[in-house]
Amino acid sequence: MSRRTMLAGAASLTLPGLTACAGVGPAKSKTTHYVLVHGAWHGAWCWNKLIPLLRAKGHMVTAVDLPGRWARPEIAAATTPADFVESVGQVLRASLGPVVLVGHSLGGATISLAAEAYPDRIARLVYVSAFLVPHGQTVGSIAMSDRGTLIPVSTRRDPSTRVSTVIPERAKDVFYADCSEDEVRAALQLLCPEPATMGTARMSLSSDRFGRVDRTYVECLQDRAISIETQRAMQAGTPCQRHFTLDSSHSPFLSKATELAAILDSLA
Repeated sequence: MSRRTMLAGAASLTLPGLTACAGVGPAKSKTTHYVLVHGAWHGAWCWNKLIPLLRAKGHMVTAVDLPGRWARPEIAAATTPADFVESVGQVLRASLGPVVLVGHSLGGATISLAAEAYPDRIARLVYVSAFLVPHGQTVGSIAMSDRGTLIPVSTRRDPSTRVSTVIPERAKDVFYADCSEDEVRAALQLLCPEPATMGTARMSLSSDRFGRVDRTYVECLQDRAISIETQRAMQAGTPCQRHFTLDSSHSPFLSKATELAAILDSLA
């Protein structure tokens, strides 16, 4: 079986008949455009359960695939932070108005840099158990100080390209502890290598651009990828206007999709 066939089958197992890409929901009096940015080793597919829930509430939804998904290691390793920001910027420039930009996990670094580049195109930033990194720091510096994370023992890194992969037998514990077996099985087939690009990117953020965009944080109590202690330390370091708590693992878009959709809808 080809990888293309395997990935297509896994996607349908996650949510039959739904593609993880741009979509427009039915019109309603207050339609908001949500742009969803995945984290490390994932892709736009990870939002497949959440997308129809937001559409059903009348919203527009676009899920972005960040650079390097299933690219050859040397190509993935050559990606830059600007490439990641541009993948989001293309959507922001095409949107009819300011969007709610949602980032999960490592996607938090991308949405922060996108806000610095396009503050007028973003109504609100939402960090879903995501890295909220202050100016001048890196995701890596925060991740290395997290004593509760299982990421170091759950991944392997190629020393020549610095591209990393998830150890399959560790994925459930670190990402999907409260997800169904079918969801875990599908995710294992869709996880991909991740370049070191955004983990080592030093955040260049200003108060008059990034700082003027409203921020919301959705913390996950049972997270083993970014511990709750680290999530709260980041919120203390870069305060957000609103805060929500989910009693979930690192992947509430799978295990708590209805609850996460309700939170996002409340921010419209």
